[in-house]
Amino acid sequence: MNGNGKIKFRYIKWLMLASQALLIVFTAQWLFTQYNGQREVLKKNLTKLFTDVQHQISDSLLLTHVIDPLAVSTKAGAGENTIASDKPVTLSPGGLHKVLTRTGSISKAQERDLFHIDTIAFNEIFSQQMRQNGWDFPSQWINNNDSNKEGKSIFIKSNFFTQENGVVVKNYRSYLFYMLLPQLFFALILLTITSTAFWVTYRSLAAQMKLSQLKDDFISNMSHELKTPISTVKLALDALNNYGVIDNPVKNREYLGMASAEMDRLELLATRVLNTSLLDNGKMYLQRETYDLKKLIEEVVQNLQLRLAQSNAKVSFETKGNCFMVPVDKLHMQGVVVNLIDNSLKYALQQPNIYISLNELNGAVQLSLSDNGPGIPEEYRGKIFEKFFRIPDGYRHNTKGYGLGLSYAAQVMRQHNGSINVSNRAAGGCTFTLTF
Repeated sequence: MNGNGKIKFRYIKWLMLASQALLIVFTAQWLFTQYNGQREVLKKNLTKLFTDVQHQISDSLLLTHVIDPLAVSTKAGAGENTIASDKPVTLSPGGLHKVLTRTGSISKAQERDLFHIDTIAFNEIFSQQMRQNGWDFPSQWINNNDSNKEGKSIFIKSNFFTQENGVVVKNYRSYLFYMLLPQLFFALILLTITSTAFWVTYRSLAAQMKLSQLKDDFISNMSHELKTPISTVKLALDALNNYGVIDNPVKNREYLGMASAEMDRLELLATRVLNTSLLDNGKMYLQRETYDLKKLIEEVVQNLQLRLAQSNAKVSFETKGNCFMVPVDKLHMQGVVVNLIDNSLKYALQQPNIYISLNELNGAVQLSLSDNGPGIPEEYRGKIFEKFFRIPDGYRHNTKGYGLGLSYAAQVMRQHNGSINVSNRAAGGCTFTLTF
């Protein structure tokens, strides 16, 4: 991944985060607006109910304290000598004025007592009416001396008395949240979908950038791997054609041997790439046969004697058990062991020491290969079996390779229903463990 690609990817990441943050803020503001709207609707409905109950109480007070006393005084003033008559009776303005004046004087005189007496009845009726409407909220009468009338409660002012009295309704928030459930679910689904979309997009972009980096590394490493044998073969052919080496049997065999060895390297490279592709697509057919793993390892070590001698490597092989017969594809299993030994030789910082052990366990066979190399950093242990992956350490960039060996080994072990794991050694280096 080049510098421009990293910068663009960083911009995209921050744009996604900013977009999601703005969407969260917008959604929260919208929910807050919906909450206030529902609160105003509830307050409006409670005010209407309050007014209806207030009128009901007002009519009751008028009947009790005005009409009934007036009827009693009328009966008392009529006397015992009365005559029933069907004739119309005309009320004088003076009499009507007295009635109105008396009504006003009663209301002012009994205002303080009426407040304390009838708020109990009002609370009972108001609470009953609220429950009938599905509003099971506690309510409380307050006077103008009480503070924080609104706050987290709904205050409804009463016009029934001359003082600024009213009722406070509390604990209504759960009702509002219940009324906002559709909006809350919608907001949750919206944020979940957008967050998931951003996350999937980010992961996809990160994977694409990673694949792009792996592709560039693979092309670079593959070009190096191809260039070396081609150059060697070209030099050998030039020597045979132009310098009379063909007339010298010893030199002739030497140069032809060099060319043949490089061709073998090219064939191995092409075979690994092809096998990796076939394993990825599930098109590789394994020809399994019961084979002795001890014999297989001995054959691999024998075939690599020349390479081991060139690296001045020491290989020790020990076994624990008697039976190491397992059903494997001999060719591919040899390729796995060759790849592991090849890695130990390539990444050795000093004289390579390779330790191979074969153990017979209960119902299984375990093959371990250890070396004295630099080991594998903890953060890369889960990635070394990925195709094209190479540990990005300085000295490893100068090591020949193309990131297919361990991926191929892991795929072959999966095809054999086995497992491969790696761990670092306390004395240095790492250990690959294959379980069949």
